[in-house]
Amino acid sequence: EHMLRLASSYGMESFLSERKSNPTNHFVIGNDAGDADSIVSAISLAFIESVYEDRSITPIVSISKESFIHERPEVNLLFTYAGIQFASDMLLFVNDMTSMLREDKAKQRVNITLVDQNTLNHRLKAFADDLAIVEIVDHHKDMGKFQKTCFGNDRTVAFSRSRALVASACTLVAERLKRVASGRYPSVIGALLLGVILMDSVNLDQSIGKVTQRDRDAVTDILSKTDWEEGVPLSNIYINAEDGGNNHYYVDTKAYFEILQNAKYEPSFWDTLSVTKALGYDAKYFFYSSHLNTDGYSTKTKFGVAAVLMPGVKFMEKDGFVSETLSFMRSEQISFLSIMFAFYDDTTGLFRRELSFCSEESFPLEDFVTSVVVSTHYQEVNLQLKKMELPGRVAFEDDQKGLKAFLFLQENVQPSRKQIGPMLEKQLSSFASVML
Repeated sequence: EHMLRLASSYGMESFLSERKSNPTNHFVIGNDAGDADSIVSAISLAFIESVYEDRSITPIVSISKESFIHERPEVNLLFTYAGIQFASDMLLFVNDMTSMLREDKAKQRVNITLVDQNTLNHRLKAFADDLAIVEIVDHHKDMGKFQKTCFGNDRTVAFSRSRALVASACTLVAERLKRVASGRYPSVIGALLLGVILMDSVNLDQSIGKVTQRDRDAVTDILSKTDWEEGVPLSNIYINAEDGGNNHYYVDTKAYFEILQNAKYEPSFWDTLSVTKALGYDAKYFFYSSHLNTDGYSTKTKFGVAAVLMPGVKFMEKDGFVSETLSFMRSEQISFLSIMFAFYDDTTGLFRRELSFCSEESFPLEDFVTSVVVSTHYQEVNLQLKKMELPGRVAFEDDQKGLKAFLFLQENVQPSRKQIGPMLEKQLSSFASVML
């Protein structure tokens, strides 16, 4: 009864405060990039499994508290709209988790649920022997790890034939909520899940190529079953419909999406970020088969794909682009980095994508780019790339030595990192095998 009472209008705040004071030995955590989907799916799933399934789960935000406060404006705004004030003071962050793991002198087994990923976070790898991955809720390519401890109904990976089957991990969490909850959903959960699904699907816009029927069904279910009256004070996204003298509230999804999306893509925010901060904002890493070792087996080489929400030329004109990009790559121990630029055109208001390939001087970037555009992997993804001119300060900068770069307009805006990352994995492996 105590846990069920937490599903009231202030239930999430009570839940988070309780878990921060008394963390359990089962954590749920999203991927290292720590975007809205990773943060909200972790918190929402922990809440749902604890309240409705009588389990003891503790959510972890997969980035630092500083990054959460200063580099996730749309997430902080989302929490405010969901009715959670001062969210950063109620949450546990990855630094907190690693400290707890170090201090666990008894070395009890710690269970982990991975959301919005199916590989272990970089900062948790040092503790891998003490962790058991017992559940996965994800929509990325299944890397096949943790098969012995996570299988059957505990392993949900909504990805098939090079495509995600949902736009958002929060859609999978919403499906879980529908299965286990009876009665109306708390407005805090409805607002959190709805906001992220709308952002990740670009307001269910079919032309962007992310939304699926499962996302639409999840939004319909959330809108119809959430007790929105709890959140009425946030009146700028709620509409009061009078029906025979009765007041019925519902969410203006277009307004809600635009408020959150504007915060995420706010040019002034991205203008103020340093190159290093912007590259690390949402960077994910992949591995390709490279050279043969002394035993004749190919080794795996790491590369990165970063998402930056501003035009490529404008980003490359930032002070220190060359030196900071090289420093970022060296700190991550990669010689190849792809940067995906996504933004809304100032003139037309249309969604745009651009794609950059960057490498250290030792990497044969020009030959690789030539191999990409004629490959079957590229044709399958259908990026429709058109080469763009680099800003003069990048093309001719004196200290440009050490960095190579190409920039393309991506005319087909539908392929995202879920397609581009695996495509580059395959092509880099093919290219490396030819270069051996």
